[in-house]
Amino acid sequence: MSISPIKHLRLSSLASQRTPLRATWCRVQGQRWERRAVIDLRAVLESMLSQAQQDAHKLALKRITREFGRHPGWSSLLLAAGIFQTVMTILFAALLARVLHTLIIDEQAFAELHQPWLLILLCVVLRALAGIVREEAGTRISLAVRARLRSTLIDALYRLGPAWREKQQSGSLTTALLEQVEALDGYFARYRPQQWFAVLTPLMIVAVILPSSWAAALILLATAPLIPVFMILVGWGARQRQTEQFQALQRMSGHFLDLIRGLPTLRLLDAQHRLGDEVAQVGEEFRQRTMSVLRLAFLSGAVLEFFASVSIAMTAVYFGMSLLGYLDFGLYGEALGLELALFALLLAPEFYQPLRDLGTHYHARAEALAAAGELQTILDAESQQPAGGTQPVGEGMPELRLERVGFAHRQGETVLDDCSLRVAPGEAVAIQGPSGGGKTTLLRLVLGQLRAASGQVLINGEPIESLDLMAWRERVAWMSQHPRLISDTLAANLRVARHDASDDALREALRFADLESWFQGLPDGLSTRLGEGGRQMSGGQLRRLALARVRLRRADVLLLDEPTASLDAQTEQWVMARIAELRRGKTLILLTHRPAPLCLADRVLRLENGQLVAAATPFEPPLADLCGSPA
Repeated sequence: MSISPIKHLRLSSLASQRTPLRATWCRVQGQRWERRAVIDLRAVLESMLSQAQQDAHKLALKRITREFGRHPGWSSLLLAAGIFQTVMTILFAALLARVLHTLIIDEQAFAELHQPWLLILLCVVLRALAGIVREEAGTRISLAVRARLRSTLIDALYRLGPAWREKQQSGSLTTALLEQVEALDGYFARYRPQQWFAVLTPLMIVAVILPSSWAAALILLATAPLIPVFMILVGWGARQRQTEQFQALQRMSGHFLDLIRGLPTLRLLDAQHRLGDEVAQVGEEFRQRTMSVLRLAFLSGAVLEFFASVSIAMTAVYFGMSLLGYLDFGLYGEALGLELALFALLLAPEFYQPLRDLGTHYHARAEALAAAGELQTILDAESQQPAGGTQPVGEGMPELRLERVGFAHRQGETVLDDCSLRVAPGEAVAIQGPSGGGKTTLLRLVLGQLRAASGQVLINGEPIESLDLMAWRERVAWMSQHPRLISDTLAANLRVARHDASDDALREALRFADLESWFQGLPDGLSTRLGEGGRQMSGGQLRRLALARVRLRRADVLLLDEPTASLDAQTEQWVMARIAELRRGKTLILLTHRPAPLCLADRVLRLENGQLVAAATPFEPPLADLCGSPA
């Protein structure tokens, strides 16, 4: 059969169209499979990361418990109170079952049973007192743990130094010291003690019931694991939600603090109203996360109550069927009496109560796990400061020397590379260089706030690691480029420089800094509050206050970081005159971008590519011949 030319042309055209269609279909399918593979891989990686994070949080909580949770005195009292409470519960059930049996079966008069009723009342009172003692002991343990942990965290923050702290969000650190430490309260006060009683109390009750009915004891033991199993299943989700809630709280704290700090700038730009919606959105996100955690907590409580009720009902059905004669096993061949049945039924809820309480407090464990992981980050952070020793620093102006020092930030950016410097006693050295070039890092190495990655920092020929750093810093006056106020009185802000300074010394320092007229206008004098919630200071006044602090300091070394930055020419000349007065009889290292302060220096160096080279001032001929190469 022959094919017409027209049909042949159509078939050829259709065949030619199928090839690109098939290729396109294969390409689309391949892209779908690739996307599915990427999604599956991402899910696996997220699961692995989540599991690794949970394991890290568990280890962190174990470490905190091991290092801070040992309080033998209060722990012994708590354990004794809990055991005594269980004994009173068993005695109460036995007395009440005997009284009811006597009234119902023996038909004895109620008036003849006043002594058993008094004993029952005594058991109730003693049980309540034991519960109060147990709760108080748990609270005391939690208070002691949180106090020691906060003290350790503050010591860790001091050990890590200002260079580390400045890289963190102040809001996050505040949240860690306050909210996250408080999040451990429920774990140490209630959950951890309840772990002991979730084992001890059921075993004591089973030990009492077992001699009378092995079947009832078996029902209790068989149904008991249901509660912790479902508690763990529900708790897995709660732990992840709790971690997310803490992270959201940290972000919200840092974000809100940043907005507060930047509020003056926002007002200048008339942009403060636009940020209201942003703050509201962050708050709403945190509210939703909090409600999500609470929903899971309530769900866990409902699940535990359900299984506890089912287990108690099974025990009641067994004893009811046995009393009616439908069941005759589990009693060691003896007949079941009302007293034994009532005794076991009264103890059945008490058997499950410790497990239910453990489930109720399980969210406290999830909260503690989330908090412990964040706190461990601070405890394990590697200090960038030298460890310090005990060797005292010699009297008088010291010689400062950096020998082939190297330093790099954690991001891997090298700022100092084989850098050497010698500053003779009483010498004034000015250092110039681009912003971010490592000038402030160099000062912090001299001050002992940072540890050199290579080379040595020597004070009077001794490595700074061997010196008593506290004593060394007492000999140094540091003036930051951005002086800060603390939210306290004017006197407290000045005594940052010297804690034992008298009021007369403070007033003299204010006169030196040309703040006397401003001081006389303060309503409460030295007791006037500054900073947050108090009187604010302008940039020029802050710079003068910093000079007053330097004046108060009994220092042999002055480290000044951009002391005239952002000042007008007249104020700059005034600051330079005060620095010239302060530097008499002292060693000075001055960082500056501006040319005017260079006239205060005996030698001018420039930091380039991580190394110091000789430079020249605009007031004198080139200093290269005079400076020589740094030692």
